[in-house]
Amino acid sequence: MDEIDGLGQLTDYRRLCSDLTLQTKKEGFFKDYLSAIVEQVSDEEFEGFTKQQTDRDRVVYCWTLPALHKTMKSFRPSYRGKSADESIKRREQGNEAFREKDYRKALVMYNQSVVYAPYSSLLEKTTLALALANRSAVLVHLKEFALAIRDIQLSLQSNYPEKQRYKLYDRMGYCHQQLGETAKARLAFTIALDCLEESDLEPAALDNWRQTVEKSRAKLPSNNPSNSNNNNNNSNHSTANANATNALPELVSGANSNIPNASKSLAMEVDDNSGRYYVAADDIKPGQTLVCEKPYAACLLPGKFTSHCHHCFVRLIAPLGCLTCRGVFYCSVECRDEAASTYHQYECGIIDYMIASGSSILSWIALRILTKGKMEDFLEAREELEKDGDGGRLLASARNPDSYSGIYHLATLSHLRSDKDFFDRTFMALFLFQCLRASGYLQTRFRYEEDSLNITEDEIYFASLLLRHLQLLQFNAHEIHEFVQLNEKNMRSTKTVYIGVGIYPTVAFFNHSCRPDVARYFLGTTMVITSTRCVKRGQMVAENYGPIFTHKHLTDRQQSLQGRYWFNCQCLACQNDWPVYDGMTDMETILTCCPLCRGTVQSVNDSYARCLKCKKQSLWEAIRRPVAEITTLYQTAMRLMDLGQVEKAIRVLGVYIEMMETLVADVPVRELLLAQEALRLCLGTYGTKYCATTHLTMKAVTNNTTK
Repeated sequence: MDEIDGLGQLTDYRRLCSDLTLQTKKEGFFKDYLSAIVEQVSDEEFEGFTKQQTDRDRVVYCWTLPALHKTMKSFRPSYRGKSADESIKRREQGNEAFREKDYRKALVMYNQSVVYAPYSSLLEKTTLALALANRSAVLVHLKEFALAIRDIQLSLQSNYPEKQRYKLYDRMGYCHQQLGETAKARLAFTIALDCLEESDLEPAALDNWRQTVEKSRAKLPSNNPSNSNNNNNNSNHSTANANATNALPELVSGANSNIPNASKSLAMEVDDNSGRYYVAADDIKPGQTLVCEKPYAACLLPGKFTSHCHHCFVRLIAPLGCLTCRGVFYCSVECRDEAASTYHQYECGIIDYMIASGSSILSWIALRILTKGKMEDFLEAREELEKDGDGGRLLASARNPDSYSGIYHLATLSHLRSDKDFFDRTFMALFLFQCLRASGYLQTRFRYEEDSLNITEDEIYFASLLLRHLQLLQFNAHEIHEFVQLNEKNMRSTKTVYIGVGIYPTVAFFNHSCRPDVARYFLGTTMVITSTRCVKRGQMVAENYGPIFTHKHLTDRQQSLQGRYWFNCQCLACQNDWPVYDGMTDMETILTCCPLCRGTVQSVNDSYARCLKCKKQSLWEAIRRPVAEITTLYQTAMRLMDLGQVEKAIRVLGVYIEMMETLVADVPVRELLLAQEALRLCLGTYGTKYCATTHLTMKAVTNNTTK
């Protein structure tokens, strides 16, 4: 089945890159699923496939192949359900660790106990209630008071034994007290005293408890009705959630009426060579916010399921589980319920099967684009979507990226795809279709019955959409990352950690440059695009798709871009084969020039230098003074960054970058590129960031991993 593609030759590297956008795990069963089909497909059948011209035709043709249905017989999605026994076992392990004062290990065990606990009957809810109550105790010791209160509230809602409720209300009062919430603390202590009357304590123990609670209540300030939180030990989870739900930064120059989620400083252009791309509508300066966009759909990497919220992607300290499965974790009731009311109600029963298949994260998003929406809405939009489009309509769809049309019309490069690539993607689309059908999303009677080989016209349509998604996501999806600071006092130790992938219709129209004009950071799953250099009005505004010239040589960059994105980069760095950091000119060398014409100077004596271009002499002092001033500016910016004074560093870096780009134009200068990288790091601290030396969950996850 090897063949020639639209570019003339299908390289092994491109094939490898393309395959990785379908399946990333070598141990996944999909590769065996596909291999079994390929072995059964005759040359004549494959030749018939190559004649299919549309996604619908490809889906229908492959559905009729006997090889598909022979292989498909074993398709039986399943998932790991709740287990009261497992929950109790983990809770007892947590109790043992708690008694030994190993609170982090106890937290890990209690987390698992909470996630494993069933939720269907009152008796099973008690298992969950006990797990939540015990976890609240360890959260108090870890000074996660806000999370402890939440767990207590959920435990009380989940059939916690009435005769023991006094303990939870006493604990709740203590947490509110630590958070400076006096009125709530007083109320909780009062309820604890009332609950003591319902307890089964012996008289002496009852009297001791009553005295203890009354003393705690008496210690509360009598004139502080405020419920505000004045305690610095508030939950790290609250801080994490603030990162995800913080007010989004303002767009420079205001919102663009033609491009939602983008600034007025951006405009869209279209041409045959570059497709759709952004240019500067006004002069852009470093550090300005150009785009702020939530994803149309986003998926967390399966490897992050136990450490991050499945819905908003914040790191977890005390997770909650799905009410049905135990495969995904959430940071809050709100995230859990929002996911359950949309995509997870369908993905819950197939998520373990998807993981076992080894499907790539792009395959997950191909499915999520559908499951997050309503089947009826896609059916209603079918006629409009299937019309032949033109450039004007495609441009119009770009102006409404919140609609599915904005996703559907993203570039697929179908005219460049090989027949083998289409063949593999069609069978991945049909595998995803089987998952979609089994999930109940399609409301079809054809699931596991004998007539499951039948397929309706509506089902063909959804399978075709999945095939289209698998094509467009290859070129338009974006990695989602978080910033992790390895050393709390050292900004330069910050690194980005890849946690998921999303599809952002507005951001998708940024073209690539190996010397990017922008950087991105994330507030949860919301992407923020900021400028890192000056861009003149009318010039293209480009981001970077991965290979950057400061770290990779021209040959490596071109190979990467051709294999992954199917184009030859013609940016300035590629045209001029700019060197990596080690080969760049330094700032002092390039700035030591004639103050009149900026030509190269040659020393005449200790006081004067002659310009080799204009032949005029200048004082060395006039040449060296500007160099010293701008060097001081650069050093000041870097020092501010190292001191953690981020806002000041951003301002000084912006001034330095503007000055340098005015002086050196399009010349790679080491310090200038380092300043732009420093600006990217500083701007990134406005997004979701964690410190490895202080964030509780990192230590908890490490302990869980090393056990």
